[in-house]
Amino acid sequence: MPGRTHVCVVGYGVAGRLHHRLLESLGVTVSVVDAAARSLRRPGVRIAESVAELPAEPAVDLWSVCTPTADHLPTVAAVLARDPAARLLVEKPVCGSWEVPAFGALLREYPRARMVVMNQYQHAQAPALLKTVKQDVARHDPVSAVRIAFVKDRRADIAAGRFVDRDYGVFGYEWLHMLALLGTVLPRESFRSYLRTAPGPDTVRVAPDPGLISTAAHDTVALDGFGAVELYSSIVGPDSEPWVPVPGWAARPGPAADDRLRLVQLDAGPARFTLELDPVSLPRGTALPRNTHRLTVDLRGRRQEWLVHDSPLENALRRAMTTLLADTSPPEYDFAPVRRIGQLAELARSAEPVHSVPADLPSPL
Repeated sequence: MPGRTHVCVVGYGVAGRLHHRLLESLGVTVSVVDAAARSLRRPGVRIAESVAELPAEPAVDLWSVCTPTADHLPTVAAVLARDPAARLLVEKPVCGSWEVPAFGALLREYPRARMVVMNQYQHAQAPALLKTVKQDVARHDPVSAVRIAFVKDRRADIAAGRFVDRDYGVFGYEWLHMLALLGTVLPRESFRSYLRTAPGPDTVRVAPDPGLISTAAHDTVALDGFGAVELYSSIVGPDSEPWVPVPGWAARPGPAADDRLRLVQLDAGPARFTLELDPVSLPRGTALPRNTHRLTVDLRGRRQEWLVHDSPLENALRRAMTTLLADTSPPEYDFAPVRRIGQLAELARSAEPVHSVPADLPSPL
């Protein structure tokens, strides 16, 4: 249909198919580029094996790069060689930490291009509500502690060859989401100070793995003039990593309908703010509807709750498209969080492995 926005999804794995579904729901025209194009059957969808082979018409308005992280840099280079003014939406992580100089140089080579990196929690409604409620409830009390935990058992996916990150290990899965949330709730300078803090064995507990680099990590940093920051993540489930156990503040108070945990907790004066991101369960384990998030405030023996319905992924996709297709350019991409997870991954590589990859996981490449 003439006039419809045309988005090309490059890479048709789990992320690419999800982007395709959400983009179609927004009423845009979608094309697909994937090396396995011949095996894909999508009626009415233009499919090509490479960026260069995609037909020139209709022109692509926006490129959604959903290839594995290791392929992001060559994919973006191929898109820019074809379209020097391309609008690029790139899945996170944007690249390997060692590729940051080359990626930055590539973007500088094409000054008319624009890029936004997908981060579904950066502009989500629930963290914004957390900030607003904190201001209302504890306006004059500074935040003294921030704790964020993301846990998901990915062993079945890894065994099937999906979501295998042998560059960053556990830090390549949810850590950038946690950093986005941390940047939302921390004062800007405190967040920059955190990113500049060099991780070391005195602040980071990590479960190294000879095949997957790492499977769990717990980072604790005391920031001058602020307080404590704790980040915890595991890709082997909440109770399966004895080397880096779940911290007490991230333990579930009761049964849950899902093994995933996405939690943000703030302390400010006498108040504790707890944001549970989807999936959220009732006290007896019944799951609330998908994309429902819960904010709880405990203050002087009283509790108040809010429920928020929001799809962070769809919200982020809409915002990214609006930003990329606007007349003004988006802010230059900040590689600092990628450098941070690269430092953490190097720390994990230097740690002595304490266990081996289970037999049902794929062997290292």
